Amino acid sequence: MSSLKTAIQSPRSVGASDTGRVRENNQDAIFCDDALGLWLVADGMGGHAGGARASEIARDTISARLTEGHGLRDSILEAHRAIRAEQEACPDYGDMGTTVVVVFDHGDGYEIGWVGDSRAYHYSADSGKLELLTRDHNVAGMLVAAGALSPSEAARHPQRHVLTDCLGLVGDHDPRIGSYQERWKAGDWLLICSDGLTGELDDEDIERTLFESAGLEEASHALLDKALDAGAHDNVSLVLVAGPMVGQNGGKRGSRWPWPFRRR
Repeated sequence: MSSLKTAIQSPRSVGASDTGRVRENNQDAIFCDDALGLWLVADGMGGHAGGARASEIARDTISARLTEGHGLRDSILEAHRAIRAEQEACPDYGDMGTTVVVVFDHGDGYEIGWVGDSRAYHYSADSGKLELLTRDHNVAGMLVAAGALSPSEAARHPQRHVLTDCLGLVGDHDPRIGSYQERWKAGDWLLICSDGLTGELDDEDIERTLFESAGLEEASHALLDKALDAGAHDNVSLVLVAGPMVGQNGGKRGSRWPWPFRRR
């Protein structure tokens, strides 16, 4: 039987993280701060202690740096360097690493940054349509980007769990950081999640579940329950975020960027 590690609910977001049906411990970390406008999911790897430590470092470093006024990309890179420093200081953590996906609210719009195969989706509560915003940093995702695989083929590819980038990646180069920026629109929801969710539910399952749910809390419970019912072979973590009300500025910060945004 699974044991729920974390459940977070606030006026604008809800998060949940569960050990799942197979794993003995939860190496994921989530973060929700409506006031700061920051939401995060990290999926750690590298053994019982190492994976959990890596995801905690990512969560704590990124949230601290953004609170201090650093940019999202620099904050993610700082988390990578903090994990590398821990690896060098503690030999038992030598193979630890983590994926991360972050949503940062800038008032009129939002920024998403990610490394690895944790994902971000846009869901329109008005149209009922789901859109994947991120691209997986794994072997299957690399083949999709090259045109060698379709997304449906990638979902079944035997190397879909082999990461090409993560925080804590050993080597002379920094990890590749994916980036996406967009305006908030009426009826926007954002879903960020570990591959423990998307490994059990395909995009059609997620879209249907969100469409059938009355709100964020109901949707989060339904997604988690369906992943558990499907076997939950990995830790399952997700955060759902609602966009600001139409006409609101989305928080204390005003718009910082010219529009429109573009995917990079």
